[in-house]
Amino acid sequence: MQNFRIGKYIVQGVIGNGGGNTIYKAYDTDMNLDVVLKKLNPELRGLLDDRTELNVLKNLKHPCLPRLLNFFELNGDMYTVIDYIPGNSFKDYLDSGTVFQEKSVITWAKQICNTLHYLHTRPRPIIHSDLKPGNIMLMPDGNICLIDFNISFSLNGDSSWALGYSSDYAAPEQIQAIRNNQREYDIRKWKNIDARADIYSFGATLYHILSRRKPMLQKDGYITDILEICPTINPVLASIVMKCLEPEPADRYQNVKELLTDLNNIDKNDHRYRSLLLRQRILYVSCGVLFVVFAFFAVYGYFRMDEDKALRYESLVRQEADCVSRGDYENMEIFFQRAVSTDAKQLDAYLQKAAGLNKQRKYGDNIDFISRQILSNSKINASSMELADVYYLLGSSYEQMGDYTNAAAWYKKALDSGSGDVEYYRDYAIALAESGNPEDAKAVIEAAKENNLETIQLSYAEGEICFYSGDYVQAETIFRQCLDTSVDDDLRLRAYQMEGKCMVAQDNSADGLSRKAQLLEEARTEFPEERIYPILQDLANTYGLLGNKTGDTASFQKAIQIYEQIRSQETGSYETDYALSVLYQNIQDYSHAEEILKQMLNDYGENYRTYKALAFLDFYRQAQKAEGQRSYSSFEAYYLKADELYQVRPENYAEDQEMAQLADAYNQLKAGGWIG
Repeated sequence: MQNFRIGKYIVQGVIGNGGGNTIYKAYDTDMNLDVVLKKLNPELRGLLDDRTELNVLKNLKHPCLPRLLNFFELNGDMYTVIDYIPGNSFKDYLDSGTVFQEKSVITWAKQICNTLHYLHTRPRPIIHSDLKPGNIMLMPDGNICLIDFNISFSLNGDSSWALGYSSDYAAPEQIQAIRNNQREYDIRKWKNIDARADIYSFGATLYHILSRRKPMLQKDGYITDILEICPTINPVLASIVMKCLEPEPADRYQNVKELLTDLNNIDKNDHRYRSLLLRQRILYVSCGVLFVVFAFFAVYGYFRMDEDKALRYESLVRQEADCVSRGDYENMEIFFQRAVSTDAKQLDAYLQKAAGLNKQRKYGDNIDFISRQILSNSKINASSMELADVYYLLGSSYEQMGDYTNAAAWYKKALDSGSGDVEYYRDYAIALAESGNPEDAKAVIEAAKENNLETIQLSYAEGEICFYSGDYVQAETIFRQCLDTSVDDDLRLRAYQMEGKCMVAQDNSADGLSRKAQLLEEARTEFPEERIYPILQDLANTYGLLGNKTGDTASFQKAIQIYEQIRSQETGSYETDYALSVLYQNIQDYSHAEEILKQMLNDYGENYRTYKALAFLDFYRQAQKAEGQRSYSSFEAYYLKADELYQVRPENYAEDQEMAQLADAYNQLKAGGWIG
């Protein structure tokens, strides 16, 4: 085909046709840029007259989507101009007989889901409506890019007009809608599709990539189970694919976030499935061998006993895990003890308790528990790979306690165990950055990229590396991109907090703190109550700092309200209560401050900091009185107790300057005759 011009674009060839659209590769002579020129189906003319929808497309910003660069009309034809994406489509690879590794397919599947979630959750949701291997590019860097999504916006709630489809990949309701719309001239009577149509197409696309066969539709409207074609596929992944391909939309995943949750949990669910399968096989084979030697009923009774024990253990661990997820730590301990009594050699019950201790933020206790009861326990039969999650939890506990060197060491051990989870790479890199080794951290990220691991997690880690390297502007940009594209709640929680840190690192004035508070207030509304503890803690601290900067009582009141909420949810800690007592003292509500501090002595035992706070509190309270009404006897008692405990503090405790200030106050009062 000879080159020709369409306006300022030199057309170099046709690279696609379908649905009344013609797609060209072209060269933009103004921008000196290779582009894709798409001549649109004339049916779109009536839909796009006001260009509003195209403006929505032009505002899309996602690493797995091309940019819409331009839209124009010429000689009665309409064209869109988008980035030219280098690489080959998955259709190209499938046509050439390429066999993909399952691990890589799962990574790409997560990237596709993240991108679909981004499209579906725009202020005016966008349904791709033509997801198939030919519309997914594998770029030279190993990441995917979705191309050629139809211009099908939410014109009625979360649904969109169906404008076309690709056979073998389109959802049944999309095909029905197209057939109806082709017969119906009144656009008001056109049928719509919603995000679940994209979920079906996603399943069909994954089916083709994994099995190297297009989905096979049976007479009953269902697709042939992928395990019948490829029995070696991970059964958990196979179940995800087939759930996407349910003919009834109500039976599929109802949104991409649900789908992504299951994709993220494949390893965990597959581990449980294969463990159960292995146990069943062992029992079966053992029964077959021993059947020849022993009497049937004796053998049956023996293995029935072992099988019952295994089932009882699994049931107890499931109940223990359920308690961890619900925050019922009292019953978690009960089920842990019962599980260990049933079988002390299995790791699962210990792992659930370690996860529970971490969730309770008992990091020191968790380090001790893992060290003593798991790693030093010769009874537990577990391979290095099975212990990977234990090493990871140990690294997390050290990181939360600020010991980044030990955190990095245990994250590395988790990674070296051979599991290769993206979270291990991510948190290992972050711990290295926190401990002052940014170059080593970057090397870890590069190693993860070479293994085609999930880009959004690695991008987040790069944000933290930038932050700890002092590049706060770039770090803030990365965290905002993570918030715009990720559907992982844990990652989003961390990204909100880190973006707030970036704001204050660049501007620690009242304005900077106000911006951070506004951001965290936004985050506060996004997550369920049981997930927002870290956001609430950060937000309360931010309001407290803002109050200190401005002297504004309203900021202190907001901080108090949040800390009281944390206490009411029984998710507080010593630090929470201590901060709350200081805030009440700042607004001169000494009664509430004293009440909290005395309760802390009951809840957490004697601590020099608690007595120190009580001493300061009484000192300030007496200063508010007339000289003749002051009495420093309580101050003296609190100070002497604080000093007694302070003198026997552990050696690794740093010097406390506030204790020195308190000692000066005590000596001055004594010299002035206020204390006998």
